[in-house]
Amino acid sequence: MALFQIFFFVVFSFISPLVQSSTSTEICPVFCGDKLIRFPFRLSNQPDRCGYPRFNLTCKNQTKTILTLPFSGEFIVENIDYLYQSIWINDPDYCIPRRFFKGLNLSGTPFEAQDLESYVFLNCSNGAIPKQLPQVRYISCLSGETFSVIAFPANRLDEYRSLSWTCMNIGKVLVPAWDPNYGMRLRLKEPDCLYCEIGGGNCMFKSDTGLDIRCSGGFRSGIPRSAIFGISFGVGIFLICVLRLVCHLRRKANNIYNDYQHHNLEISGPAVVRPRSATDDAKGLDGPSIEAYPITLLGESRRLPRPSDNTCSICLCEYQANEKLRTIPDCKHYFHAICIDEWLKLNAACPICRNTPQTSTPAA
Repeated sequence: MALFQIFFFVVFSFISPLVQSSTSTEICPVFCGDKLIRFPFRLSNQPDRCGYPRFNLTCKNQTKTILTLPFSGEFIVENIDYLYQSIWINDPDYCIPRRFFKGLNLSGTPFEAQDLESYVFLNCSNGAIPKQLPQVRYISCLSGETFSVIAFPANRLDEYRSLSWTCMNIGKVLVPAWDPNYGMRLRLKEPDCLYCEIGGGNCMFKSDTGLDIRCSGGFRSGIPRSAIFGISFGVGIFLICVLRLVCHLRRKANNIYNDYQHHNLEISGPAVVRPRSATDDAKGLDGPSIEAYPITLLGESRRLPRPSDNTCSICLCEYQANEKLRTIPDCKHYFHAICIDEWLKLNAACPICRNTPQTSTPAA
């Protein structure tokens, strides 16, 4: 039974973390139009503990979510990606490039620009621009009837050198990841909710005071506790059944082997030690040497000299009545005959104590 207890211990050690209690879902979720606002963000009319400091948003006309940056003004929130901890914001007039020229200052905010890249902006007459140029962005909100404003990565300036001769250079600006129509993307520097969101949980404050956060929900709380206990019990029973099947097949193979060998296997008498060569310890034993080790036919009581010798250390199955056991003479350790015979063919050392006994031959 000790082996079964070990299996139970392993199973429940693996599953027990799933049984840990967890609190319920998010705190203070609210919608502004079609956008879900939740921790670390909060609307300005919600309690302070609904969101992390400096993550205040405003819901304008119940449809538009507004983020105000201290040194850059108001922006429309296009999307909040809680999983990847980023936010897409746009100019209220949907002309984000104009905000680049005014200077984007993120000082004092919990946001940072992502994928910063230098862009060159040109003002060209409509006839001076080829219809299609790779990686060139047409800025319609800055263009007019007779001219167009375009932008392209500064590292491709040599490819578009001809444009700089026919177009007026407006300036070179370092900008984050952006789309002329969708706005720009900023990354959340704090709080660290990434792994919580990846696990399907929700960030929230750990207590009513302080800024420490914790993760609520996720995979662990998504399964009812009764179901977790059921899964644990089922896995444990399955492993026990597999273990018993292995032992049953081992005993069956042992019995077949014993029946086949019955005509030439007898209870062995005392063993007489004979000298061994120095090289014998480094290899297995031959058939006659193995057969010289004593055989014991286990009775119904399954009693052995040492109570702890109730399990074969090779196959890990408990001994059963009428099974044949073989003993290593020097150390008196017992094993299933079929198990230890195969072992000794490859290694003369005892599997338990690792001592190498002297080869034995039957007494004359």
